[in-house]
Amino acid sequence: MSSRDGIYDVNPVVKEMVRFVLNLRQRVYVPAGRLAGLIDFPVPPNSSMRKTGSKTLRHYYVSGVACYMPIATMALQQGVRLRSKINILDFGCGVGRQLLHFTRNFPAPSYFACDVDHTLVDFIARSFPAVQSRVNKFDPPLPFDAESMDMIYSVSTFSHINPEHQGEWLRELYRVTRPGGFCFLTTEGWTAFEVLRGMFPSEAATAELRSKGILYKEYDFFQPVKNSKSLSPVLSTLVGIDKSYGATVMTPEFIRENWTRAGFEVAAIIEGIIDCRQDLIVLHKPA
Repeated sequence: MSSRDGIYDVNPVVKEMVRFVLNLRQRVYVPAGRLAGLIDFPVPPNSSMRKTGSKTLRHYYVSGVACYMPIATMALQQGVRLRSKINILDFGCGVGRQLLHFTRNFPAPSYFACDVDHTLVDFIARSFPAVQSRVNKFDPPLPFDAESMDMIYSVSTFSHINPEHQGEWLRELYRVTRPGGFCFLTTEGWTAFEVLRGMFPSEAATAELRSKGILYKEYDFFQPVKNSKSLSPVLSTLVGIDKSYGATVMTPEFIRENWTRAGFEVAAIIEGIIDCRQDLIVLHKPA
């Protein structure tokens, strides 16, 4: 998922050097892959892929399909006109893992994309010139007009937003969504909780998730990386992130009870469908 995690148990300067070397290595084999006809899509720098959870080019492409397909399928099932000239926003776009497949398979809509990391948005602007990409701040508002989007999707963004910040962003997405429109948002639920046992190892954490419906833990690397002044924006994993950032796990019951406060209807929750890990939450803004 787009966890911006990578490797955090070594010195930030060492990590920067490693990522620099990996970028050089990728610059060598990508042109060879293009000549061989194996690569026919924009390839982000390796360090940028790692910011959004993909350490290899293969994972970038395959995980993009595994995230895109359930969203596109549910959008069609809900009646979203993906083959028409509608407006679609990729919120927290990263380096376009899902955007690549949406723009290829459904070229008719007008696409918009935004992220807090300006280096990732720069890649989108260069590689997907038809997409209107913007840098947004870690706090609302988004740089888009009210009721301007027919559909919004976001992969592994709400899985990192702290609970106090969550409601603000749901209300902002409600503002930007047109009446009758849909948001497709992914979250960490019970399926992902098993993967995150390293962060939530105790039975007390399981009991708390069952009783409260939500768990949040700031990443151990967050403060050391934020305090490091040596990392360049291209290589740093926390560009644009200026508030607590970690792992957020939510139950379907919590989402049904709390996310409707922003004004949305919860049209569906499909557990574990996104990349065999995250839940897909389908929100509908009443007409």
